[in-house]
Amino acid sequence: MNSLKANQVIEMFSLKAKTKSQLGLGELLLLGMMAGAFIAIGYLAFVRVAGTVPKSWGSFSTFLGACLFPIGLIAITFLGGELVTGNMMILTFGFLKKQLTLVAVIKNWVLVLLANCLGGALFGLLFGHLVGLTEGDFAAKTIAIATAKLADSPSAMIISGVGCNILVGMAIFLAAMSQDFFGKVIGVWFPIMIFVVCGFQHVVANAFILTAAVLAGGHFSASALVLNILLVFIGNAIGGALGLAVPVYYANRESAVVSTTSPESIKQVIANE
Repeated sequence: MNSLKANQVIEMFSLKAKTKSQLGLGELLLLGMMAGAFIAIGYLAFVRVAGTVPKSWGSFSTFLGACLFPIGLIAITFLGGELVTGNMMILTFGFLKKQLTLVAVIKNWVLVLLANCLGGALFGLLFGHLVGLTEGDFAAKTIAIATAKLADSPSAMIISGVGCNILVGMAIFLAAMSQDFFGKVIGVWFPIMIFVVCGFQHVVANAFILTAAVLAGGHFSASALVLNILLVFIGNAIGGALGLAVPVYYANRESAVVSTTSPESIKQVIANE
């Protein structure tokens, strides 16, 4: 079997959602920090590439950086980790399938968000600032990216977050449909590359770039930083849950009725993930 059907992926995610909601605080912290660091790796690669391209290349520098950014979600796909933007879709499927309560969903999102942001911020401190990978010649690019993120209006931050997580959720869903390495990589690559090219805001990626920008000498108020994280989180939640999970769930309910896939086979797929 080379790929799963959409309704099979929904069933798989609903079972995963229950498992995710039962993780202990220590596990959530460790896996969340790891995922935050993985996303930061992709963003750091973006900065290092886009920061060295001549200005005459224009938006092509963004395209080059966007080609490298997906490594973060690819790493999470194969190595593991708890990413809040992915959980916004996955746990919504679990809620719709009555595998967990709304309280459990929100609790997981908040805890994983904090762990992701901590991981991304620490990566920015250690590798961006102390190692100097977002300093020196790259400081101007780092600060410029952060300034652009904070310059958006509150409504634009939310809407940008919605667009971002529709694409992130799409990437995770497409990767889950594939049963081979290259299929999963391609499934992640293009949606993530598109969200970066479009300049959409991702709450975990922002935790890294905003931290790196402050440490590189950017002058931003604490309230502006917190407001951005909060509003983009809300936008990401709307995009992952209402923008993708809910319509995909209802679009595939009929096919789920006629599916011949047994719960045991779905559990076997999860075990092989």
